[in-house]
Amino acid sequence: MLVLDHRHLTLLALSEEPACAVRTELAACGIRLLSAGERAGAGIARVDGLLLTEQTDPHEWERAVPMLAASPGVLLLYGAGVPYGWSATVASQSVGQAQWEVVRLALLSAGEKALIGGEPNGRWVRTLCRLLADRGRVSLVCRMREVDEAVRQLPRFLAWKERFYLELGEVCDREGVSLQTVARAMGMDVRVGQAWLFPERTDHKPLCDWIEREAGLALEKTNGHRVALWGPPSLWQEMGTSWLQGKEVWLVTGEEEPVPNAIFSGWTTCSSWQKALQGADLLVIGKAEGGICELPLQELVRCMRQTVVVDACACFPVQEARSLLQGYRAVGEKTNVWE
Repeated sequence: MLVLDHRHLTLLALSEEPACAVRTELAACGIRLLSAGERAGAGIARVDGLLLTEQTDPHEWERAVPMLAASPGVLLLYGAGVPYGWSATVASQSVGQAQWEVVRLALLSAGEKALIGGEPNGRWVRTLCRLLADRGRVSLVCRMREVDEAVRQLPRFLAWKERFYLELGEVCDREGVSLQTVARAMGMDVRVGQAWLFPERTDHKPLCDWIEREAGLALEKTNGHRVALWGPPSLWQEMGTSWLQGKEVWLVTGEEEPVPNAIFSGWTTCSSWQKALQGADLLVIGKAEGGICELPLQELVRCMRQTVVVDACACFPVQEARSLLQGYRAVGEKTNVWE
């Protein structure tokens, strides 16, 4: 029989197969997840508590309690599926015959920082703080509703910040100055910070409007025919496609990324960027993923027929892109190639 490592927290996942991303994120924090089947197969007799990643009927917790330790453990609420205020409701309810300690966890800055909601002197809150500290992660302990509020407001703030810089980009275009330079200069003030693009946005429309306008203009002025799109299908689903009518469209996708064929009928999907860019007249970058930022610009020059790039993510240094490519357009970085 395996013995639990006390340098870790071992939780039983209520879902039979926790998402891989959840496993990876929590493992980096010292939290080990087991499904009921995994627990039985590994011969682990005791776990520290239960993981909840979405709103669940209380009866499901009650059915899970007999599989846990005899003494009260931790109910850890984690993930985007936990609705606002639900953690306080869970804390007010009795699970089984004992009151379990409810802890709300949210990770920020790619998991380097954490918000922990719960009783500051609670056993499991302090345990989680120690686990995170042992792994070099900074945590802030507060009430569960305060974690909920921060989680709710953060994407709203980031979306507002991105809209501000998109509008600033229009001003920079008119004035003939560089948005990236202006943004870097503003970011020297610690109240502002350097980063402004919000890759995990839920509303792509402001960026889609910019892409559609600039890419359409590039095709019109350069008489391009073959277009390569770099970014997730969810992005292109939100965008109008009138500017792509009559064009040969190649969509660069991840190796195992599902693509709704009904939506992208007539487009060619490809996991190989080399194949998608071969002979392309225009590359449109909608999201910086799949190693695009590390791609040498010389590779684009070798692959593409016309090296015209509309880049919504500022993936490349502007001066280098302008010197190597026929046309490069990033937000707030205006060129005269298609003017």
